[in-house]
Amino acid sequence: MRPLLLCSVAIVLFLLPASLAAAQCTLDQTDPSVTICQPADATVTSPVRIVAGSNSTSPVQVMQVYLDRTKVYEVNGSSVDTTLAMTDGAHRLTVQGKNQAGVFFNKTINITVGSGAPPPCSPATDPGVAICEPTSGATVASPVRVVATSRSSSSAVTVMQIYVDGLKKYEVNAPAIDTSLAMTAGTHKLTVQAVNAANQVFKTTENITVGSGGGGGDLTNIKHIIFYMQENRPFDQYFGRMGTYRANKGNNDSFDALPLNASLPDYNDGRFVSPYHLTTACHENLSPGWNESNFSYHNGANDYFMKASGSIPSSIDPQGTRAMGYYDWNDLPYYYELAWQYGTSDRWFSSIMAPTVPNRMYLFAGTSFGHIRPDPAPAGGWTPKTIFRELSEKGVSWKYYYQDSSVFLADWADWSTQQNKVVNIAQYYTDLQNGTLPAVVFIERASQLNLDEHPTQNLQKGAANTKKLIDALQASSAWSSSVFILTFDEGGGFYDHVAPQPAVKPDGIAPMWRSTDIKADFDRTGFRVPLIVVSPWVKPHIVSHVVRDSTAILKLISVRFGLTPLTARVSAQDDMTEMFDFLSPPRLGIPALPAQPTSLVCDKTKEKAPGF
Repeated sequence: MRPLLLCSVAIVLFLLPASLAAAQCTLDQTDPSVTICQPADATVTSPVRIVAGSNSTSPVQVMQVYLDRTKVYEVNGSSVDTTLAMTDGAHRLTVQGKNQAGVFFNKTINITVGSGAPPPCSPATDPGVAICEPTSGATVASPVRVVATSRSSSSAVTVMQIYVDGLKKYEVNAPAIDTSLAMTAGTHKLTVQAVNAANQVFKTTENITVGSGGGGGDLTNIKHIIFYMQENRPFDQYFGRMGTYRANKGNNDSFDALPLNASLPDYNDGRFVSPYHLTTACHENLSPGWNESNFSYHNGANDYFMKASGSIPSSIDPQGTRAMGYYDWNDLPYYYELAWQYGTSDRWFSSIMAPTVPNRMYLFAGTSFGHIRPDPAPAGGWTPKTIFRELSEKGVSWKYYYQDSSVFLADWADWSTQQNKVVNIAQYYTDLQNGTLPAVVFIERASQLNLDEHPTQNLQKGAANTKKLIDALQASSAWSSSVFILTFDEGGGFYDHVAPQPAVKPDGIAPMWRSTDIKADFDRTGFRVPLIVVSPWVKPHIVSHVVRDSTAILKLISVRFGLTPLTARVSAQDDMTEMFDFLSPPRLGIPALPAQPTSLVCDKTKEKAPGF
C-alpha cells in the first residue's frame, strides 16, 4: 500500500529518491501514470539524464526506459534516475511502469539528441517546419534524401509526414525527419508536415526536380524477370542478424537490424520477452490475420505480437513467445551469403496487413479488391486483371511454373484463357537448358511438398529448394540477362520492429469488414519481409533503404516491358532500378556460395523462449 502517493505533490516527492525530488517535478495524479521530469520535449546532448516518477495505488514494482521502442534500462522501484548515451538525431523516449496488479502504464516524449551544434536548418515560424534537404528548386537523383526539422514551443511535435505530389509517403513519431524516398524522374511537389500534441497541423512545400536515378544505363539488359514468393516469414526473424553478418565481412554500412535488447510483453503472463535464437527448424504458427496484424501494429509501436497470439492457442508455447525467435547465418548460410553478394532491402514490406491470400492477390493484381481474409473464390474465379493477362495482351512471353498441384492462378477468371502457360517445374529446367526461358517467370511455392518455408515446415529444406532454382538459372545462358527476385508473402504474425509504412490505396474498394473487425484501411503496407535480388546486373552488396511493398515487382515488370500498371498502388511503387548498375559490365562469374544444410531438426517443443 502506498496511499501517500495520492496526497500532495510535496509528500509524493518526499517518498521518491532525493535525485528526483531535486528535479522539482510535479507528478501526474492520474492513477496509474508515469511522469517524465527530465528531459523535456527538447533538443539535448548525450549522455541524456532521464528522471521519472510514477503514481499508482497498487505499488509500482518495475520501471523501464525504452528508446525508439527498444528497452534500454530497467530498475526495481517506482522511479528512474539514470543517464544514457544516445546517438544524434530524433528519438522516441518512453518510461513505463508496472505495478503489483500487473498493470503496465507509460509516458512517451520525443527528443532530439545533438552534439550541441545547431540543427541543419530551423523553421522561420513557430509553429513551423523547415526542409533542410533538398533545397527548393534543386535537381536531385532518386532516392532523394529528405531532412527536415520542426518547431512548436506551445505543444510538442508528435508526428512528421512527407507528401510527394499530395500523396503521403512517410511518417515518423518524432520532431525531425532524415530519410530517403524513391521518386520518379520529373518535377515534384515535396511537402513536409508536422502535427503537435494540440493537433495543430503546419507544413512547408517546395518544388524539386528528380533526374535519372538508379544505376544508370539501360533496363533492357534485363531480358528475364523471375519472381518467387515463399510463405509467412518476417524480416527480423530471417535477416534480423544480417547487419552483424555484413559487419563480420568488414562492411559497416547502414542496416536496420533486429534490436536484440527489444522487450515485448507476452500474451497474458505479465512478463517481457527479448529476441532469442531458435534452435528448431520449424515451429507452430501465429496468425497474420487482419485483426491480429492491426492489433500487433498497435499504432506503430509494433509491440503486441505476443498479445495477439491468443488466436492460435498453443500447449507448447501458451504465451506466444515464438513471435520473438530468430534465425541467423548458421541456419540460413545460403540466403545470408546470397543477400550479401547481390542485393537486399531493409525497407521491403508485404502489401497488406493480412494473411497469405490477400497478399498474393496484390502480387497478381496489385490489389485484394476489398478482401482482407482468405475468402473462397467465386464461381468462375476472381475477375480483376492479373499481371499474366496484361503480359499476354501486350505480347510479352511468360510462364507460370508450379512445383506441386498448388496453382493460385486457378482461382482467377484469367485461368480460363491463360492456363496454357501454366506448366510443371520440370519445364523450367528444360527451358533453361534449351535457352527458351520466357521474359517473365513466376514460380509457385511448393506448399504440398513442405518446401514453402512456412513456419510449421523445415525452413532449411525450403531454402535448399530455392538454391536449386537459382543454381539452375546461374548455370544457364539466361543468367547474363536475368534477375531472380525472392521474397515472402507476409510475416506470419511474428515480430518485426519496423512499423508498416503509408501506402497508396490500390483502388476505391473499401475493406470487407465484419462488425468485429478493426477498421483499418488499405493505405498502409504490411510488415517487413525478406527480399533477395539476384542478378549479374545488381549492385554488389547493395542494401536498399527505399520503402517498397511486393507490388514493386509488378512495377519493375511494367516499366521493363511497357505494361500499364494494374492499380494505383502499382503505379505509385518505386521500380527497383536503384538496385541495378547497367553502366558497369555484368558480374557473370558466380561467387562462392555455401551449401544450404538441412540438418537442423524440426522439434516444436524447442520453440518457446528461454525461461518459459
